[in-house]
Amino acid sequence: MNKGLLIGAAIVAVAAVGGWSAMSMLSQDTDVPAAMLDSSATATGETTAAALAPPGAYAGTVTESGGFTGDVLEGDADAPVTIIEYASLTCPHCASFHDRIYKQLKTDYIDTGKVKFIYRDFPLNNPAIAASIIARCGGKDRYTAFIDLFLTQQDRWTRAEDWMGELQNMARIGGLSVDKINACLQDKALGQSVIDRYRAGSETFQISSTPTVLVNGNKYEGEMSVQALSEFIDSKL
Repeated sequence: MNKGLLIGAAIVAVAAVGGWSAMSMLSQDTDVPAAMLDSSATATGETTAAALAPPGAYAGTVTESGGFTGDVLEGDADAPVTIIEYASLTCPHCASFHDRIYKQLKTDYIDTGKVKFIYRDFPLNNPAIAASIIARCGGKDRYTAFIDLFLTQQDRWTRAEDWMGELQNMARIGGLSVDKINACLQDKALGQSVIDRYRAGSETFQISSTPTVLVNGNKYEGEMSVQALSEFIDSKL
């Protein structure tokens, strides 16, 4: 049996549990909406900083397959600035944000204890759902490494004729076996966590495009720059 068909069926089954249709997402391509092509970022809403990551709300659990369902915090938990990025692993603008902005923020602010950073799944199509599940399959300790791998090597797997096979190859390099990957893709609790994160982002923060970044309660959408974000962060330190 074709592995892609088997895995695709597992994803559809997971989506059905969440009460939405993964098949409807197949009609969406990997490009983000036109609004994301604006020349400058805009602040489109405000949420209290305390509501961004309330204790326990996104704590998560380890599922039967060994996957992790919760937020993975980078940086100092007591850092004065909280940045949450909602992104889809198939979104080219998310890959650009990761390369141009996130990596610099990590060096200047996250690793120096000034910013705590959280990546949250907001998959725009079935390949992104699968990649998010596989990233979580590695557990809490390897989650951010898989996110980095899938975004950095996005063209390699999203443009492949057999994108699932390419994802599996990359995940194996990261230490996951095919059996482990398939167990995670058929793990309803793990898949549900990805779907729930999408739903929560949409309903709680009105996320509608990727990447969308929440910085201490301010929601930014559109083309962002390291300089603009750095100036905002510095104003909060």
